[in-house]
Amino acid sequence: MMRSMQRRTSFLGLAVVVVFGWACDGEPMPPPPEDAGPTDAGPFPPVSLAHCDYEAVPPTGGAGGTVTRGPLEAGVAERLLDVPLGASLAAYTSRAEGAGGDGFLPQPDARREYLAGSFAPAVGIETIPQIAALALRAGGETVVLLKLDLASSYQGFVHDVEANLGPAYSGKVLITASHSHSSFGNYSGHSALHVGFGRFRSTVYDAIVAQLTEAARAAIDDLRPARIGIHHDPAFDLDDRVNRDRRRANDELAGGPQDDHHLYVIRVDAADGSPMALLPVFGIHGTTQGGDNAIVTTDSIGGIERVLRESFDSPVLVAHLQGAGGDVSPAGSGGVECGGAVACANFARAESIGHHAREAILAAWEAAGEVMQGEIELEMLTRTVPLGPEASTFTIRGGALSYLEFDTRREADGIVFDAERRIVSPIDEFNAPFGAALCTADMPSIVPRAQMPGTLELRDLPYRGCMRLEAVATIFERALDLDFEEPPICETTRTTVSALRIGDWLVGTMPGELVTLLADHLRDELSPAGPDRTILVGYAQDHGGYLLRPEDWLSGGYEPTITFWGPLEGEYVAEQLGRLMALALTPAREDGNAEGVPRPGSPVIRDDVAVDVSPIPVGTVPTELPGYLLTQRLRPVTSAQPAAQVARLDSVHFTFVGSDPLAGTPRVYLQRESEVPGVFDDVRRRSGRPVLDGALVMTWTPSPILRQAGTPRAHYYTVEMQAVTPIGGSDAVGLEDRLGLPLGRYRFRVEGPSYELASSPFEVTPAPLALSAAAIGADLAITISITAPPYAFRLLDLSARSDGTLPLARRAVTVTADGGSPLALTTDAAGVVTVAGAAGARTLVVVDAYGNEATLTR
Repeated sequence: MMRSMQRRTSFLGLAVVVVFGWACDGEPMPPPPEDAGPTDAGPFPPVSLAHCDYEAVPPTGGAGGTVTRGPLEAGVAERLLDVPLGASLAAYTSRAEGAGGDGFLPQPDARREYLAGSFAPAVGIETIPQIAALALRAGGETVVLLKLDLASSYQGFVHDVEANLGPAYSGKVLITASHSHSSFGNYSGHSALHVGFGRFRSTVYDAIVAQLTEAARAAIDDLRPARIGIHHDPAFDLDDRVNRDRRRANDELAGGPQDDHHLYVIRVDAADGSPMALLPVFGIHGTTQGGDNAIVTTDSIGGIERVLRESFDSPVLVAHLQGAGGDVSPAGSGGVECGGAVACANFARAESIGHHAREAILAAWEAAGEVMQGEIELEMLTRTVPLGPEASTFTIRGGALSYLEFDTRREADGIVFDAERRIVSPIDEFNAPFGAALCTADMPSIVPRAQMPGTLELRDLPYRGCMRLEAVATIFERALDLDFEEPPICETTRTTVSALRIGDWLVGTMPGELVTLLADHLRDELSPAGPDRTILVGYAQDHGGYLLRPEDWLSGGYEPTITFWGPLEGEYVAEQLGRLMALALTPAREDGNAEGVPRPGSPVIRDDVAVDVSPIPVGTVPTELPGYLLTQRLRPVTSAQPAAQVARLDSVHFTFVGSDPLAGTPRVYLQRESEVPGVFDDVRRRSGRPVLDGALVMTWTPSPILRQAGTPRAHYYTVEMQAVTPIGGSDAVGLEDRLGLPLGRYRFRVEGPSYELASSPFEVTPAPLALSAAAIGADLAITISITAPPYAFRLLDLSARSDGTLPLARRAVTVTADGGSPLALTTDAAGVVTVAGAAGARTLVVVDAYGNEATLTR
């Protein structure tokens, strides 16, 4: 959640910086809570929840009666998620000011924005986050599945969208997130997660809820007769080209490296057989980009979705759903090398993951097509379940594992395992009445009074590093400029789970970072549908950190640092889901929350921020550029308008003045001149979608960089396009067409919140090839290559770097030697063709299938 596996030590380093930096800035650390009294003073005082504003959860819509099989209807919708630039980028705590110990923010300039607060703000967009909506109706039941490109879901989203849709949708909305670590933050009311997401901002939250609601309504309005099929591939990506295990700490427990190799594909077709939706489900982190990236991207998940979308000739809804992604990293290949360059990210590698995943997912899609059903049973149940602060809540395995009552006056006995390495119960080492975090064996709690009593010497166990939240909350507030509520943090005391029955399949949601071993246990032991008919969706309905089995938690590593209720929490939540799944398979329509609890109220804090007034008319092209203009790699731009010509593989820029991002995000479309001179049409992908991201990167520069009261502030937006074929720009599969962006005149078209404009046209010309030749006897071997500029950012090859010289491998070319007849040949994997009898040729002309050419005189 907070950072990828390779960066875990930095997160612990953050804790050191926060605590010791706070204590050394000339002010004392806050005093410890008053002592509760001597050990013989009676029971430990109960933890109060009086500060928490809980709300009753309405009964499940349609509760009562019987689940009946009925004709299926389905509806789909997709929307671009409109959140202002200047909001924080979520899920890497290294983006917080002070996380590096010197006030450094991982961004290219000194800007500070109201929404992001002490976190690095989003300064541009590579791929626009989206909302995908699928509505299903059968037998009198209607459910809505919403997937959005954020780092996490949040239970406030679920309840507020349900309320907006009406009582019939109570318990019928499933919201899951992609887990991109380079998408917007500032939306979660879970204040403990603000250390990775930034402060809650109503500007962001309200916009997301409104757009989720609108997408849900659009999908409902689109309901029409449909068929559905589901396929399970239990041996997905065994060669780790798409995802890979990132949790080495539990290899002994797991019997070696293990990642989520279960692929599920949900296929929905209209009754006439036309495809409507493709939902692949498997686990993968959205961490292709690191914490130093400040440009919004849908990351590895977006790479998968974009490639799959353009495998169809119509705008089929493609929404990847997370499985057990908590301990699974993205793999991929190729890409570009930033080498420490500012404002540089390896967007190309994220796309490579989609190409590696495509074949297996489409094979599963075809297999799902063999089991399509037009009539199904459909039921969804949602429940708010209690978490802390009662220790007894977390009792699992039929009472075999539990916590001893929390009492910080008691020392742990240090006996964690018995002689057969089984966990001794009741557990007295986890002793945190208000919850604890940063549990790691790597170091003791760095605030002595936050140490759980008696755990200091447990050197190989995460208990040693746990910091009790009530003892450190104020320190983190001060260091990261955040506000936590009175402990226990209310969002840590409740979470939300859902079970969805689709015929004889069960879909279960887990509210956080589900890891592989817990997913296996849930499928194999807890799901009443059995492992072959159970789909688990992580990062869904809420987010509370990592979800592990107790033995896995005790194996240590990074993941236990982002948990709040110790080793039993993950499996306890899984058991609660298992109980709800059992209800979903009964013939009765139950009230899913009848045994649930009230949920935390949605945040009510309102933003107070004014929109900048621009000194330059918005929707115009500036006659003069500011002294500083943010671009990828900080490449200088000398003209606001694009250059008159750009060769394939090179880049072209366009800068315009827009409104404050708080007023809305401009969208930039690529257009090409039609057969009618002077008339430009939007360039469309194979699916029919317009080209407005992925192929284009937009960066934002306010001027002045820092907002100054009473001073007008202009907002410049710069678009960069590398002149290569967009994904879906032709019918070619893979990367074969990248060098073939159609020649002709192009321009950029901008739609702003209150303005429209277009750039001057620019002409795309062929790219130069590079040739070398060597005689082999009487024959001539010609090596053909192409060189991408060092600032390239689009994927050109799945193995070689896309920002250097690449062989023109396995491509059709024509070779003309000394003015003779052109020869049609195909290069080998090294980009070599051999021309028989041409060893003495003096002049060679080589042209590829797209008109890129080179001449070599020997």
